[in-house]
Amino acid sequence: MKNIAKTICAALLTLTGFGLTSCDSFLQEYSQDLAKVNSWEDLDEVLLGAAYLHTGRFYDSGNSYEITDRDSHFDILHFMSDELYITDDTHMLQEYYEDMFPFFTWQQDTGVDNQLKYVGNDESYFNAPYSRINVCNMVISLIDEQPAPNPEDEIEKRRVKGEAYFLRALYYFFLTNLYAEPYDPATASSTKGMPLKFSEIIEDKEFERSTLAETYQKVIEDLKEAEQLLEGTTRKSIYRADRNTVRLLLSRVYLYMQDWDNAIAKAREVLAEKDALLNIGSKAIGDDCLDGSSPEVLFSMGDYLIAFYFRDDRYNSASLQISNDLLALYDKDDYRTDRYIGTTKNRGTNIFRKINGQYDAVGKYTTVGSVFTFRTPEAYLTLAEASAYKGDEATSRTYLEKFLSTRKSGSVSVEESGENLIDLIRNERAREFLLEGHRWFDLRRYTVNTVYPWSKEIIHGYPYIASYDYDHTDWYRLEKNDQAYTLPLPRAIRNFQVSLGNANRPSRKAFDVTQVHGPDYSNLGDGDDDDDWDDDDDWDDDDWDW
Repeated sequence: MKNIAKTICAALLTLTGFGLTSCDSFLQEYSQDLAKVNSWEDLDEVLLGAAYLHTGRFYDSGNSYEITDRDSHFDILHFMSDELYITDDTHMLQEYYEDMFPFFTWQQDTGVDNQLKYVGNDESYFNAPYSRINVCNMVISLIDEQPAPNPEDEIEKRRVKGEAYFLRALYYFFLTNLYAEPYDPATASSTKGMPLKFSEIIEDKEFERSTLAETYQKVIEDLKEAEQLLEGTTRKSIYRADRNTVRLLLSRVYLYMQDWDNAIAKAREVLAEKDALLNIGSKAIGDDCLDGSSPEVLFSMGDYLIAFYFRDDRYNSASLQISNDLLALYDKDDYRTDRYIGTTKNRGTNIFRKINGQYDAVGKYTTVGSVFTFRTPEAYLTLAEASAYKGDEATSRTYLEKFLSTRKSGSVSVEESGENLIDLIRNERAREFLLEGHRWFDLRRYTVNTVYPWSKEIIHGYPYIASYDYDHTDWYRLEKNDQAYTLPLPRAIRNFQVSLGNANRPSRKAFDVTQVHGPDYSNLGDGDDDDDWDDDDDWDDDDWDW
């Protein structure tokens, strides 16, 4: 049998220049013995251990602080969008917020710290998906040669292979919506996508970026292959992909491509198999409205530790709040108004509590993820959105009303039409998928929508702490249709693979928010306009040339 462990590590290092710290650590972390693969079960373990994202938790270290136990995370999605507000009581999580700083403030280089000095470490958001993509490549290349003594083994081999295709497509789709421009059908064939690697063979070469159209086409091909392979298989839990999960992701990909017909078709297939919705009104205030037992969940991986940063307990005051922009979207007759957002047990307000995240939850592993959870509401809202774009407003209203009947008190009737209907659907996505990883990608794709293009200004205040006390806040603005909706490739990746080029992301400095919004814009301080920009840092504008 093939020795795959070193091959996986070499493939990762060849593509990214980083990948894993060492092959030895890879072997120790993910398997007792990956030196030889003798069965489909071995590859199933590899896929589960090294391709899927794992859940996480906070646990008490015994001195009133918690230790984080988590796999790779993508909290940057929550911080780049308009969902969050960082309070001035951040010293307990200062290191975490410093890591989020270049994303929260849309910096030209996402490897800078909050003093705008280059420190790196942003390559992890690029490497983590690619490392898992390469594991998927290895599984796909080896699965067919594994023995299958009986028909049940053949079915299991198809399942493992189908899951690998799904995960590879998911990670490429995710990377594309971070590091490539939003999909515009008119320009996708000439816009840069992502470097694609589907072979398990080590290739010592300079990689090129495919076009955006090619990247999306490869994602669709993988998902269609996964859908076919997973037919007739049985998954072990919601933490493993199945055919309906694949269909929901396909509907999302088509929606992003503005292929309304295919988005509708796949969303219908999802609901034909599972259309369950949870009546949020049946939940008591303070209950978790989203967990692994929800009838809406089709699939999940990763953790939801972002919820814990809203904690307000005897040791920590809440350092995160839901932004005023998002709060303004919720109505009094909406069950989610006080079940997704509310107060903590002590004194915190505007707190995310769709997943409670309070002190008594410390030590428990989260049961769903904040970025990679797939739920039936997405199929309803995709059908409503795509149908509205096509002019089939009756169908759009039907699916929207069915969904809203589980979110609002009293009878629900949707009367909107035209752009007002589109606005309602977009706002519903913002309300429903609060802190589930959709919002940043939605804001991106709305900018290039061919029917009703839309963008908004977003303002974030980043508080600075000195000697454990609040010092000042610097304010940053994302303009409408800003080029910063596309992340730059991490500098470490560009230096290793210079052929990949980079995005033309603008530089960004702090501004005096009081000049634009008045002195009462926030309670975080005086709108200090000291941008703390060091003109002597080691940034080189030439790095941004394609």
